[in-house]
Amino acid sequence: MLVKKINIARLSFIFFLLFLPGINISCDGQQGAEIQSKTSLAPVITSIRILPEQPKKENDLSLFIQSHNPGREPLAYRYQWVKNGNEISGEDRETLKSGNFGKGDLIQVKIIPSDGRMDGEPFLSGSVKISDMPPLVEEVHIEPKLPYANSDLKAVVKSSDPDADPVAYLYQWKKNGNVASEGENEILESTRFKRGDSITVTVTPNDGEKLGKPKESEAVIIANSPPIIVSSPPNRLSGNIYTYQVKTEDLDNDPIIFGLRTAPKGMVINKEIGLIKWEVSKADSGDHLIEIEATDPEGAKSLQRYTLTIKFR
Repeated sequence: MLVKKINIARLSFIFFLLFLPGINISCDGQQGAEIQSKTSLAPVITSIRILPEQPKKENDLSLFIQSHNPGREPLAYRYQWVKNGNEISGEDRETLKSGNFGKGDLIQVKIIPSDGRMDGEPFLSGSVKISDMPPLVEEVHIEPKLPYANSDLKAVVKSSDPDADPVAYLYQWKKNGNVASEGENEILESTRFKRGDSITVTVTPNDGEKLGKPKESEAVIIANSPPIIVSSPPNRLSGNIYTYQVKTEDLDNDPIIFGLRTAPKGMVINKEIGLIKWEVSKADSGDHLIEIEATDPEGAKSLQRYTLTIKFR
């Protein structure tokens, strides 16, 4: 009966181990099952989206969270917003307000779910980049406001940029609705227009990353230019005859009508060519006020005034 003796010996050894002080024997399979059961009941975040997905400096950021809770209890969340890899102090709410970030910043959020009994694993969202905001043209107008055919025109612009970027401009000048010039030149030279033309400029702002919305100025109309008397009156006689050839310039190349507003008796002017003649006698000795008018077909005028002194020896 050798077999029976061996079995009794084995049982005695096992019994000895069970009651030996300092030695604990447990069922590893049961303990592992308990740990696995607790883990499987913890809430889990499956995805986080930060909205809007292409945020700007002026936006508040909100969240769209997808999660799973095996225990079916309602979940609560603990938030920590992260900027450029660093936690933002005090920003532990569901919404991140504007003012906490600027152009180019990378924003994430770390969230821990909880069902009131246990916490789930922290979940770090993907990042969104704060995008550039385009510059804005607030006002554009053309100077001078009453231009003539010899006036260079200048676009005067007031603008702003939410990201405080430097702003450059593209100008599109139009004459009577047709493009006259495009580029970075804020000046439209006077050689490009004439009297009666309607001029506008459209300005597009550029901050180096984005173009802003174009803005068009109000039109200016190239005004009629008055003729200008450019000659100087003589102060001597040729014999007893006084002559003066009045000369003018007119930017619009209009024909000029000449006249005498004030003149001594007997003085005449050729209204078409502006030649003054006066046959002087001793009775005309003294000072004489002379006023010459030059008028274009639009009624624009210029005036030359001088005093002629007649002396006889």
